[in-house]
Amino acid sequence: MFLSDMKDRDIGICSVRQGFDTSTSMGEIMFQFVGILSTWEREMIRERTLAGLERAKSEGKTLGRRKVTNDKMTAKIIELRNEKKSIRQIASEVGVSIGTVSKTLKVA
Repeated sequence: MFLSDMKDRDIGICSVRQGFDTSTSMGEIMFQFVGILSTWEREMIRERTLAGLERAKSEGKTLGRRKVTNDKMTAKIIELRNEKKSIRQIASEVGVSIGTVSKTLKVA
């Protein structure tokens, strides 16, 4: 644990504004309490995010980016690749990026 490592090395934190000093037992408890609250807050945010994603999914919403390609475009990319055209030439002809052509060919 972070605080025990600091204690082993005889290091403390003194915050004048917040009014705690980790070299005292009360300051140590306050520091641990702040850590507990921040962990709880992170978990609450995570739970709300997951609940929101589940709700959106149940409502039929599609998550993520829109697909750039469709089945017709994918077939055209594969056809051009079978004709031994370069990925750059295919991208230019179909009107998508080189990365999209590469990804499409990898999946196909």
